[in-house]
Amino acid sequence: AEGDQAVDLDDQLAEMTALRDEGKIGRIGISNVGADELRRALPVGLACVQNAYSLVARDDEDMLRLCLSEGIAWVPYFPLGGALPGLPKVTDEPAVLAAARALDRTPSQIGLAWLLRHAPNILLIPGTADPAHLEANIAAGAIDLDDETLATLDAVPSRPMELSMD
Repeated sequence: AEGDQAVDLDDQLAEMTALRDEGKIGRIGISNVGADELRRALPVGLACVQNAYSLVARDDEDMLRLCLSEGIAWVPYFPLGGALPGLPKVTDEPAVLAAARALDRTPSQIGLAWLLRHAPNILLIPGTADPAHLEANIAAGAIDLDDETLATLDAVPSRPMELSMD
């Protein structure tokens, strides 16, 4: 909902509310929104917000916490960082690599486990290429990140998820 919109956010929300009230959709979710758009959308009774968010891209932390306080699921896209070259990746972080070695897990599993431990309203839908990848993603939910490991991961700096056009 950020940037130039062909249809105003309030008009979009009104239409989604009408569709929900008619029973044509079950719940309302929004994606790629800023804090102002999120606050404008709260009165419709959101089920979820989907924004870019990961260990290395936490610019939306305040919105995540607002969603938590409002009982709204946070569905991070790019949960392991940017999928495109030049964007920060969780699996490149030395702290993640060290935790993966120490816990005998993959760096991706550590990144997903951090998200699940970071906030109870995070709902992960990580990409899955095959059954083995699915099993590895599911196993991330059982990883116990101790307080020391969690503090080390929390200290990884957040960076913007923007491609440089230079």
